[in-house]
Amino acid sequence: LAPPIFIIMLASRLLRVTTRTISNKVSNQGSFIVAKRDFSAKLSIPSDKEQQAGRRKEELVAGEAGEVGFNRDPIVPDVEAGTKENPILVPSGEKVRAVGYEDPSTHQLVWFNLGEKYLHYVPSIGLYFKLQPIEK
Repeated sequence: LAPPIFIIMLASRLLRVTTRTISNKVSNQGSFIVAKRDFSAKLSIPSDKEQQAGRRKEELVAGEAGEVGFNRDPIVPDVEAGTKENPILVPSGEKVRAVGYEDPSTHQLVWFNLGEKYLHYVPSIGLYFKLQPIEK
């Protein structure tokens, strides 16, 4: 198979430009110099911390300070918890926290935002939730 004509034309042009550039450098400076681009000395791959923002960055900074930025441990309530009089207490250092539960009919993880002042009822599991403020 013969290469397409435009590839031959591009290769020919590249060869002419390169030859002309090298001959100019040889004649101007008296010795042969090859242009070199060295990116490894000037650039580096940023670390995970340098690339992060928002909550992930907060979590990394807290981890470096020896603190737990976000607690991912599940809440296992008592058997009698979850009623209107005895809601499941969800600890949070913020005014709002995302809470997830497994829907019994679809077995999917369902999320809702639990606010500081309100009692939240989830009809599909028949439980009440309340935010428990903690100090940061």
